Amino acid sequence: MLGGLLASAGFLVVGILSTLLSPQPIWSWTGYPSVGDGLRFWALGVAFAWAVYLALESGLLTFRLVQASLLAALALHALAIFPQAWDWKLDYTRTSGQTFVRCFDEARTICREVPDVTASGIHRGQMPIGLTSHRGHAGGVLALLSLFAAGAYFLRASRWQLGVFALGALALWFTVTRGAWLALWAPLGLLALYGFRRSPGHAKRGLALLSVGLITYSLYLGATKVGLGEVRFFPEMGASFSEANAYSSGRLELWSKGFAALSLRPLWGWGFDGFARAYPYAVDWNQADRRLLPPPLEPPVHVVQGEDRLIYLEDAQGTRLLAPSPYAKAHNLPLDLLLSVGILGGLSYLLWLGLALACATWSKMPLALMLVGYMLYGLTWYDSVHVTPLALMATGALFAREEAWIKG
Repeated sequence: MLGGLLASAGFLVVGILSTLLSPQPIWSWTGYPSVGDGLRFWALGVAFAWAVYLALESGLLTFRLVQASLLAALALHALAIFPQAWDWKLDYTRTSGQTFVRCFDEARTICREVPDVTASGIHRGQMPIGLTSHRGHAGGVLALLSLFAAGAYFLRASRWQLGVFALGALALWFTVTRGAWLALWAPLGLLALYGFRRSPGHAKRGLALLSVGLITYSLYLGATKVGLGEVRFFPEMGASFSEANAYSSGRLELWSKGFAALSLRPLWGWGFDGFARAYPYAVDWNQADRRLLPPPLEPPVHVVQGEDRLIYLEDAQGTRLLAPSPYAKAHNLPLDLLLSVGILGGLSYLLWLGLALACATWSKMPLALMLVGYMLYGLTWYDSVHVTPLALMATGALFAREEAWIKG
């Protein structure tokens, strides 16, 4: 526990230094307006994780209470998906295939299409999918909660636990989020294989979980055939098998820019939401990425920071426009961490999670599954207020003594 406490404290200390040294310290503190996870978010998140630990150790929380709460949350979250199944004009689906347009002045007269960025928006102010603001976040929440339900069922078979898991698994297919699908089914596939080695009873439970996956996917495919839901066919989106970046939804381009920016400030990073801070400095505006240059500017241009803490592009004629930064996140949790708080902060955070997993026991297996799912989800997504608190809750609970976790 002491090692985990030191690692989390080290992460916050480095985060404070990264914020103070950031080109935009205010934004590093508050976080990006829509999906940001600034310093205040992480300070509260670390405090929340250790509050869960103290609540379990003191008896304010018990395994039964945590399990009932998470399973109820899974059922509610899953049910919030289905009423929208016949009208998927939400989030990316409203602007499917359209690219992002960035404007560089208040009058919105100087605008430029960003060809590598997909537009996003909620249709007609309807209720966002799954009571969250984005289908990717909804999928992440469903994946982590479903992993907990699967782990609880694997420990002690119960029909109602399996039923709630099936509800979550079915809802997850409808989010059409590949990263969340991977986060759920990769750990469960390994868990099923372990069940076959452990005992016939556990093998039966593992087979039941995988069977639920097959049945729910069949239901999802059937629903798409009658117009209830959607399936993403990449050839219809104009992507060929040779276009790896298209199949990664532009993530390969983001990652290349992220690594280029990391080399500029590897130790302390750029402050939280570092990709947004770093992006203008990672783009080769005058050569390879000249196509991204806003129309009124003529190369050569250079990046400057204004007195208002905003980042601009300026050409030889003195024309200055806001430097476009189409994404706040690199869509990869480790890379986002390294860009935000540098190597020292990123390693501290990952060490904290690793020490939590090292405390896992058989009775804490549902929590360990949640944390593993969070890491897998983070391979193509990022931290957010929707998903990360579940991982932090699991982290704090894993550090609690086994007796404190299972009592009651």
